[in-house]
Amino acid sequence: MNKDFRRILDSLKEAKEEPKHRNSHVLLVDSLNTFLRSFVTVHHLNPQGNHIGGLTGFLKSVGHAIRLIGPTRVILVFDGHGGSTNKRYLYPEYKANRHITKISNWDAYDNQQEESESITNQIVRLIAYLQCLPVDLLIIDKIEADDVIGYLAKALPEKVTILSTDKDYLQLVSDRVTIYSPIKKKFYTTKAVKEEYGISPVNFLTHKILLGDKSDNVPGVRGIGIKTLIKMYPLLKDDELITIEQIIEQAEGKPKKLGDIYNFRKQLLINKELMDLHNVNIPEEDVEVIEQVLQNPKNALEVANFAKLYNEDNLGNSIPNVPIWLYDTFNLLKVVAEK
Repeated sequence: MNKDFRRILDSLKEAKEEPKHRNSHVLLVDSLNTFLRSFVTVHHLNPQGNHIGGLTGFLKSVGHAIRLIGPTRVILVFDGHGGSTNKRYLYPEYKANRHITKISNWDAYDNQQEESESITNQIVRLIAYLQCLPVDLLIIDKIEADDVIGYLAKALPEKVTILSTDKDYLQLVSDRVTIYSPIKKKFYTTKAVKEEYGISPVNFLTHKILLGDKSDNVPGVRGIGIKTLIKMYPLLKDDELITIEQIIEQAEGKPKKLGDIYNFRKQLLINKELMDLHNVNIPEEDVEVIEQVLQNPKNALEVANFAKLYNEDNLGNSIPNVPIWLYDTFNLLKVVAEK
């Protein structure tokens, strides 16, 4: 373990050693991102031959993150039903490329429909397990998880760590907010973002707006990649905000690539609305739901009910010594909640 990783980890664990209150250090989990990563990579089958990798992989991944980071609270955020609906009103092609076209687990499924049904069934069952734990769940219809997490990162008063492999969250990194990538096993601080991308987190959103996002089917300025962008705007590496509006204004009437930016300005302003996690568009009634969860943390650890579900699903040795695992992983959250 290198020195930078150890220093970050020690800093993140301060709240574990001396928790001031439940929201001293909150772990926010991008839950569908975490589940799908587990579903694809963890090839567990129960004795009946049912794929359970998404379920067991998610529980173990979140458990590992809790023990690694030592948060005082965990909030698990899933995309709500029709989560992309509102953004598609703004840009109809948003995530139009997100159709599953291949099977991830050929050993477990004969066709795409079987796999899709298993994903849904495992997520529904997973929520039943999570309801036995001292963690909070947020699922809001027509709202994506990243918007809810963006709101939470701003609303929470102290330390926040976001568990996700999604680079969009790097725009939220600050002296208070850290991103943990479980694939890279890396904490993204301001320094780490600058070192890897050559961009300050303060300007990460601006760079994303210009480059677009192929995974979400959001176009960027044609002919401009990350290296060209940094060459054109070297100040993006600094901690002074450069807005997309400033860049568009400076590009007006200019030739070549700057002119391309100005001519693409309408789409760039749409990109900002799609990508901005600092100023998310969440209806007032849904904000009230989020605030209710923030103000009323769950503190129940229902070992017997969790074990009952575990036995019903024949999960076997997927999680060795379940009662000890539950106590070692989640009891700290329960203790902090009761203070």
